[in-house]
Amino acid sequence: MRPELPLVERWFSAEQIEDGLTLLWEPHIAGFFVSNAWHVRGRDRDLLVDTANGIGDLRGEITPFADGRQILAVATHEHFDHMGGLHAFDERLCHPADAAGVRDPYAVASFPEDWPPGLAEEIRAYGYEPPGRLLAAVPSRTFDEASWRTPPAEPTSLLEEGDVLDLGDRAFEILHVPGHTAGSIALWEASSGTLFTGDAFYVDDAMMFEDLEAGVASLRRMRDLPVRLVLGGHGPVVDGDRFRAAIDAELAARGA
Repeated sequence: MRPELPLVERWFSAEQIEDGLTLLWEPHIAGFFVSNAWHVRGRDRDLLVDTANGIGDLRGEITPFADGRQILAVATHEHFDHMGGLHAFDERLCHPADAAGVRDPYAVASFPEDWPPGLAEEIRAYGYEPPGRLLAAVPSRTFDEASWRTPPAEPTSLLEEGDVLDLGDRAFEILHVPGHTAGSIALWEASSGTLFTGDAFYVDDAMMFEDLEAGVASLRRMRDLPVRLVLGGHGPVVDGDRFRAAIDAELAARGA
């Protein structure tokens, strides 16, 4: 019998990156599964870029930041660690090519004996050792660790290349950047040089692509943007110089 896990008061940790921009992550799960969720405060509505694994109450966590405004929750791609919390929001957005994977996700479970086929091998491919237990704590005493699976979500809107998410005083253009998945998207605010990349780009971990040719083209496209701040699906915030250097290194390593 597995030992009971401790209860934590707050499931998410949060860090303010700059005024109106907050990073949230789950510190009580195995390292491979940790991902970034980004909250952007707007004048008329707020933006949430990715929603973590769907274990704790992300909506409740960001409600104080939103101060009653509508929240546009966006999945940059269909993977479980980025769309797991999407179901909790009224406005649920993703690219059409990944919509099926949001509706019927590759569902992770708390224990490896319940994982879908191939997940342990995928974890090792990223350089991690598969954990014997997903969680190191629980978000509530009513949380059923044994039966939990990645929650599905029905998108309320589909995002295409060139669409704009207008927050009133900020606006983010949708860039279709396939490669990691067919429907991977980035969100670009030219006025501030801010780019959310999902898993199309990040540092300090291996980048993986379902379609390498498409992924290389997406990296080249993003490299040409005049970025100031790059906010990936994993890892730290990156400035423009490190962004371009990391892409150059990735392309060189792949002979592209």
